[in-house]
Amino acid sequence: MVALAAMPVCAQVQNFHASWEESVWRLDARPGVCALVHEIPRFGQARFEQRSGRRLGFSLHADEPPVRDQQARIVAEAPPWKHQGEARPLGDFRLQQGKTPMRLPRDQALRIYYELEQGMKAVIEFSDWGDGRDQVQVALSPVRFRESLPGFLNCTASLLYLDFEPLDEKTVYFGTGSDRLSRTTRQALEEVARAWRKQHDFRIVLGGHADARGTPEYNMQLSRKRATMVARYLASRGVPSKVVESRYFGETQPLVAANSQAAWARNRRVTIWLAVKP
Repeated sequence: MVALAAMPVCAQVQNFHASWEESVWRLDARPGVCALVHEIPRFGQARFEQRSGRRLGFSLHADEPPVRDQQARIVAEAPPWKHQGEARPLGDFRLQQGKTPMRLPRDQALRIYYELEQGMKAVIEFSDWGDGRDQVQVALSPVRFRESLPGFLNCTASLLYLDFEPLDEKTVYFGTGSDRLSRTTRQALEEVARAWRKQHDFRIVLGGHADARGTPEYNMQLSRKRATMVARYLASRGVPSKVVESRYFGETQPLVAANSQAAWARNRRVTIWLAVKP
């Protein structure tokens, strides 16, 4: 990565951060999603997020999106009330145009996460989005971060864990109590099979699911039947059985945690993960 250019002598610094009193890390827990959200006054928000079957990520959201791509760096600094020490660089990154100018994968997200957990603040530095003459510093406060962690960790413990990182994900749906493949489902599976026949560079993992009606034993068996039907169709379209792995979750991983027809329809599904070959 290219390091940030030295700040001009006449440049000013624009600071965005939550004060001690304002600083809050809020838990945003929804079916299949756990997030810690930190509001940054006059700028936007920072967000640690983990989704079912996915790894932890970090994103920065701006109320006023940047108008051009540019370099940024992140440093860990001691807050005023903590024993002073040298700032530690956490990496150089690219800011992109749009409402979410920064998205970081697990490894970089964990570096920021651990610094906040240790009471350090994480400061994102870049040139202003106007004429670029000033420096902008967006600080993530560690205040109340550790207080929010038990709820966040409890939330992530309930998420579906995968022992691989998906390259892509698709979902097909089923009727009540049925493992029959609809026309729409067959069309989606044909796209998956066509992609495999073209590239042969990924494996396919299937996750069968059921809604909450019926006994756990029945739902587990139904989720198995649904995944099996998907695997058979892929085989009929030229995907070797050794490429496909099936897993079954019954009713334990709903997409929508509600007792309604709309929720049940979303939960009767097979998730299709495309993954790197082992």
